[in-house]
Amino acid sequence: MKENKKTYWKGLEQLTNDPEFVKHADQEFPGFTSKKGQAEDNGSSRRDFLKMMGFSVAAASLAACEAPVRKAIPYVNKPVDINPSVPNYYASTFANGGDYASIVVKTREGRPIKID
Repeated sequence: MKENKKTYWKGLEQLTNDPEFVKHADQEFPGFTSKKGQAEDNGSSRRDFLKMMGFSVAAASLAACEAPVRKAIPYVNKPVDINPSVPNYYASTFANGGDYASIVVKTREGRPIKID
């Protein structure tokens, strides 16, 4: 198989080996000391950040999963036209641009459930 020996650079400074870039290249992540994974005196580390991020994502997902409370409230004064077990049918029209179509709407307690 052919070996790929391409080199990639982050910017023109790295391409031209600018002395200012070379001087600060080892300090790319200034928040960490020379020990791998250790933070400086501020007390926060990548591990702490990931713990807090995981906790906040879990808390947000749990809060978003709550379903709204829906209660069936009976009529105080029942309308004359509405019977809970008998659907009502209405004739209507549907317009889309210049086209028109006649439709029949089946409703139950004022909510459309089927359109023909």
